[in-house]
Amino acid sequence: MKSGQEEKKKPTYEELEALCNELQAHVARGIVLQQELNSIKDELDQELNRFRLIQEFGELGLFRDSFQEFGALAAEYFILAFEQPHCLLAEYDEKAGALRVMSVFGFAHTAVPSVLELSPADFPGREGFLLSQRPQIHARLAALELTEALIGPLFGPDGAFKGIAICGQQLPDQRFYKPIDAQSRHSFTVMATKVSYLLHNFRINEQLKQEIEERRRVEKMLEEKAAALLRSNSELEQFAYLVSHDLKAPLRNVLGFAGLLHEKYLDALPETGREYFGIILREIQRFGSVIDGLLAYARISSRPGEGRRIVDFNLLAEKVQAQILLAIRQRQAVIRVHPLPCLPANPQQMEQLFQNLITNAVKFTPPGRRPVVEISAEPTAEGYCFAFRDNGIGIEKHKLDDIFGLFQRLHPAPQYEGNGLGLSICRKIVARHNGRIWAESAGPDRGTVFYFTIPQAV
Repeated sequence: MKSGQEEKKKPTYEELEALCNELQAHVARGIVLQQELNSIKDELDQELNRFRLIQEFGELGLFRDSFQEFGALAAEYFILAFEQPHCLLAEYDEKAGALRVMSVFGFAHTAVPSVLELSPADFPGREGFLLSQRPQIHARLAALELTEALIGPLFGPDGAFKGIAICGQQLPDQRFYKPIDAQSRHSFTVMATKVSYLLHNFRINEQLKQEIEERRRVEKMLEEKAAALLRSNSELEQFAYLVSHDLKAPLRNVLGFAGLLHEKYLDALPETGREYFGIILREIQRFGSVIDGLLAYARISSRPGEGRRIVDFNLLAEKVQAQILLAIRQRQAVIRVHPLPCLPANPQQMEQLFQNLITNAVKFTPPGRRPVVEISAEPTAEGYCFAFRDNGIGIEKHKLDDIFGLFQRLHPAPQYEGNGLGLSICRKIVARHNGRIWAESAGPDRGTVFYFTIPQAV
């Protein structure tokens, strides 16, 4: 016979039933929890796979050769990442104000329009959304026959609206594809952002390529034109040299016979005849001077860097003064040379430039006035600006540009001798050194300053 203590320890039927129910509840909660964990794991795996695909697309999208390839690749990865049968990408044409379809996938039996009836105002935010959440947009996209879709606006890094991405289902697809999960909006936004940034970069690179190609085309055209110009200049210089040289021969003959006439028959001529003969001699000499000027003009090379070396302009100024010492002494001219730089230049051309400018300054000083010429140079951002300042007859302001033209003379020949080529030669020399030359004057009888620039590097 069992004791009373043992009878108390024996559970009742009700207690056993309650215990069984509690165990069943624990098991059921465990199963539900396991299902929830499996569901969360599946969702995480799905999101991880999406982000892996997004990352993969980002790497591949950088190296597409054409816009069509880029659009097709983007549509393909939208399909893979979100497991939907239809995808469409449209780019916003800012100039035309139109949303143009750039890539489609899966719309084989649908007449997709080339332009969507949407505008940037329909997408105030960057977040993706479900098509069913925007009835107005759903109505405007009725031609696509989508029952549900994920839509992501495309915004570039500059905040500008670039287009939209659509990925979804039509009615027949619902038998084979799961309903679109609203939670997918977040990863769809990430994918759309990746596409929009790559699209922005692709368009910029495309524009840069076009600019580079255009620049190359222009550079090639300029090279061809420069080569043609060099050939033309060379031919013109050769022509001018030959013509001038050939003109010298008959001119020498004319001068020779004129000299014989002067020696043997001048006294036999009447006074008017002697006067005419003197005019003929002066014109022949002036003609010779013009030919010499043309020869000097033609000899200036069209190649900017030819014959360059470092020139000490202080020594150059001394050399030029020694060459025209007679003219300086005849007019008792004062030439003041301030410290000048050393620069890369063609020494022969610089010598001619200095000689022409100093000679002009002395020559175009009124009789009875002692010529004073100040030569100086100041540094500039690119090189040096030289100044030749005189106290001569001055120039009217409206004629300051005319004086550099070929055969331009502001005064009649008997008053101031010359052939009208000196300043033209100066301009050509300075231009060959990639500089510029100009003159400034306060007006008649108030002197003139001639400026020219020489770069510090060839």
